[in-house]
This record gives sequence, structure tokens and C-alpha cells, in this order.
Amino acid sequence: MEKKELRETQRWLKLIQRVPLIKKPELPNDILEETEELIKIFVTSIKTAEKKQK
Repeated sequence: MEKKELRETQRWLKLIQRVPLIKKPELPNDILEETEELIKIFVTSIKTAEKKQK
């Protein structure tokens, strides 16, 4: 999964929470937190790889 896909997933999960698409809007919280952590990992990995190329 790429960073772009993770950010898109994040946007959809937040939309699901805001718009009453499900009965319990808190259900995606765990998935949203994991998505945010994965985004942070990807960003850190990209920055590290860019530094090593210089």
C-alpha cells in the first residue's frame, strides 16, 4: 500500500465517521488510528530513503 492509498483510506474513514453511514461511528476508530500510524511510518521511511540518496 502506498502513502497515497493510505491517505485516501484515511479520508474515507473520516467521512464514514462524519456522515452517519454506520450505526456506530466509533467503529472505524481503530482502523483510522492504524492508518495514521502507517502513514507516519511511510513518511519516515521516505525521508530516510531520500537522506541516504544524497
